[in-house]
Amino acid sequence: MRMVALGEIAALSAGGTPSRSITEYFGPGNPWLSITDMDDKTVCKTRESLTNAGLQNSAAKIVPEGTIMLAMYGASIGKLAIAGVPMCSSQAIAAIQPDSATLDRRYLFHFLLAQRPALRARGRGGAQPNISQSDLRSWPIPLPPLDEQRRLAAILDHADTLRTKRHRVIDRLDRLSESVFTMLFDTNAASAVHTLDDVATVTSGITKGRRTSQQTSPTPYLAVANVQAGHLKLDVVKEIAATSDEIERYRLQDGDLVLTEGGDPDKLGRGTVWRNELPVCLHQNHIFRVRIHKETGLHSNYLTAFIASLPARSYFLKAAKQTTGIASINMTQLKALPVYVPTLRDQDKYLDLMRVSDQQRTSAVASAKAFDALFTSLQSRAFRGELQSPSL
Repeated sequence: MRMVALGEIAALSAGGTPSRSITEYFGPGNPWLSITDMDDKTVCKTRESLTNAGLQNSAAKIVPEGTIMLAMYGASIGKLAIAGVPMCSSQAIAAIQPDSATLDRRYLFHFLLAQRPALRARGRGGAQPNISQSDLRSWPIPLPPLDEQRRLAAILDHADTLRTKRHRVIDRLDRLSESVFTMLFDTNAASAVHTLDDVATVTSGITKGRRTSQQTSPTPYLAVANVQAGHLKLDVVKEIAATSDEIERYRLQDGDLVLTEGGDPDKLGRGTVWRNELPVCLHQNHIFRVRIHKETGLHSNYLTAFIASLPARSYFLKAAKQTTGIASINMTQLKALPVYVPTLRDQDKYLDLMRVSDQQRTSAVASAKAFDALFTSLQSRAFRGELQSPSL
């Protein structure tokens, strides 16, 4: 298959950012794409827009609908979007317009998606590595005939649609869980006669970088990256040098809730239940541990669902300290969370329903992973020439 440099068959440009100190530059007018708007899909609405004055007083320029946008900076290198309307962008994003007589737009999109690991590996620089337009212009791309490009793009589009549907099933099951919770329980704060501090012991975790004169041993600990909404991510678990007293104090027990103290405003208090996934594990000071008082009769899975419910999330948003899109809660605010405590029978009814939902979710996750693997395999084969039409 013939290889050519991307710059030979596509026009590339980058955007710009006007001065933030001049408020008149930002406002209704021209959609202004930033990396936070990009999710490998078509984007029609951006978080920010530039006025005509902002456009004229920056390097930003309007690109046409259908332009492929690629992030060049930081951990987001290779992230993609397709302009769903005419828009401009920041200087962290390359705008790529293929020559329609030579290069199919969807074929190029899938090629760039497949190249993301290689693009990120090319990134250079210090704290925020980046790639340049020169890197992209010289990037080699396999170029079969246009009809073959369209055929390959159609195969990958179909595979992508199938895997997207599988992931939507997971999202629907997650929303169903919240709907069932709302249906079964009256979770209005007015009906909550307890605070979290009444029904559980809330503690912070071990602090990195502290000094101790006592003997220590390397011990696994949960960091913020390990604690996701409804599950743990344990592919990378770091260790910390901890004393025997610290291990005793911060060690997680089966049934403990682990909750993050900060992050995106809509993910405040995200967390899950610890089920002794590791024999010994501590928690970092940015992770709250919630240990239910046995005499309350509360199920840990119920309390986790309550903390993820709309009333609890609304409380966190009102109580949280927010700066530049990041929100955080402290231990005092978490302890003051109003908690609705239902009967044991109602909790059991909810948990029985959730067991069925969890089984379906496990099956859906396995199916989604299989389709993700299929899509990745097809991508790789497509651009190695292994999916070529027999007529070529």
